[in-house]
Amino acid sequence: LHTVVMDDPFDDPPGLPVPDRSPEPTREQLESARLAFDESVEDSNGRTAEEVERELKEKEAEAQAQILEMVGDLPDADMRPPDNVLFVCKLNPVTADEDLELIFSRFGKIVKCEIIRDHKTGDSLQYGFIEFDSVEACNEAYFKMDNVLIDDRRIHVDFSQSVAKLWNGRKTAGAAANRGAAGPAAVTQRQQQQQQQQQQQQ
Repeated sequence: LHTVVMDDPFDDPPGLPVPDRSPEPTREQLESARLAFDESVEDSNGRTAEEVERELKEKEAEAQAQILEMVGDLPDADMRPPDNVLFVCKLNPVTADEDLELIFSRFGKIVKCEIIRDHKTGDSLQYGFIEFDSVEACNEAYFKMDNVLIDDRRIHVDFSQSVAKLWNGRKTAGAAANRGAAGPAAVTQRQQQQQQQQQQQQ
């Protein structure tokens, strides 16, 4: 370690050795993972700026997914949105589920078509999801239906980024399993309490 003193208001003690150069690093220091003074910290390895930015975004998304998994909002950090579901928005409020399904069915079989509505009024929130039977049909609809005019509105089509359907399915299955496992035990416990109360009354 070499220290450069910029300003020292005190006098040097008698006999203080002042080296004229920094000490050479030892072999252990050279073989360690520490960066050299003139070593570049960039790790692009010849990649373009777009490739580096894409990799950074992927790492950031992975870190966010791991956080959601830890707090319980995501069952698995590796869970990905389905490839056969489209997100459709900017719909006309008068557009019905059947109309949307009829228009998109020309690309392939539709498993489910749902326009999201207000749970109190039933009014359309002007967006919905379309689940296709195949990924190929979903891709074709994505490329051909974006910015198409439906009921005097130009809609926007994108791939669904939601995993809510998968997550809700897992939560429903888990809750059912918990009820099935706890049900008989809870009934048996209640019966035992009733029997004890009857014995005490006698």
